[in-house]
Amino acid sequence: MKDIGPDDEITTIEGLPATVGRPPHPMREAWLEYDVAQCGYCRPGRIMTAVAKVRQAREEGREVGEAVLDETRDVCRCGTYHRIRETIAAAAKRR
Repeated sequence: MKDIGPDDEITTIEGLPATVGRPPHPMREAWLEYDVAQCGYCRPGRIMTAVAKVRQAREEGREVGEAVLDETRDVCRCGTYHRIRETIAAAAKRR
């Protein structure tokens, strides 16, 4: 992992493109559509990891398949891992 420098950009869940008066980011939209998280504990971290991994895979010219989904490992207390994977794959197709 690399250290964060003064010129690095950090995006939070609230910063996925400015959504005030706009539709939510496709990953957030998919999260709601697929009714992924029951408690909400993992949602921000999971969504941010998914957005970053999908973006990284695209930049590297890789498909968003099982290997990319395996890289999105955050703890989900509800155990909805299968829905999380389905949601990430569906959201990746929307962009």
